[in-house]
Amino acid sequence: MTETISIPAGYRLERGLMWPAEDRACAAVVFDTVPDMDHALKHCRKFELVVQAGGNMGVWALALAQKFERVVTFEPDPRNFRALVHNTASAENILALPCALGSDGGDWCGLDLAPHETNNAGAYQVTKGVTAPIVTIDSLNLPSLDLLYLDIEGFEMPAILGAMETIDKFRPVIAIEDKGLSDRYGYQKGAAENALATFGYEVVARPHRDVVMVARA
Repeated sequence: MTETISIPAGYRLERGLMWPAEDRACAAVVFDTVPDMDHALKHCRKFELVVQAGGNMGVWALALAQKFERVVTFEPDPRNFRALVHNTASAENILALPCALGSDGGDWCGLDLAPHETNNAGAYQVTKGVTAPIVTIDSLNLPSLDLLYLDIEGFEMPAILGAMETIDKFRPVIAIEDKGLSDRYGYQKGAAENALATFGYEVVARPHRDVVMVARA
């Protein structure tokens, strides 16, 4: 007997996962780029804890959960977060938080779609508003950090600035997406990469639009 999966209105099934019905651009990219994480994984010395954002619908969190003891994933968009929680419910080592990562905690943000991305559930960008709280990685007081993976639509630099104490303490492998969206927040393309370079990091891979960096010995 086949079990019927109940999907809420406004969502559909995408490769077995709950997905926003209106999305037409995000799903294929998210699923097809999962192998890109191997460029970062091969440089990890331990696999205790990974912080990943944006959480999206949980595809990458689920893949990382196969490797790491604990995955902490962040997704500020409420509709995406609902799907994320649903899709990762059976993975006991995934903690999903409905927050945005930034340089200063205690504030809130809004979200809007990048221009020309009306059907892309992965293209939400941080803006002014009260949709989700902003937290810093440093405020989490993590017990360890082996990999930091950020794909947050141009907001990578603020997230890095809010993680400097944690990065200095654990020297994790760091992967960031950089497709030129950071200028919206006053940072030129490559700003996060350059900041990490001054902090003792070097580039070891550039899969698609991601930059993978490791701390020099």
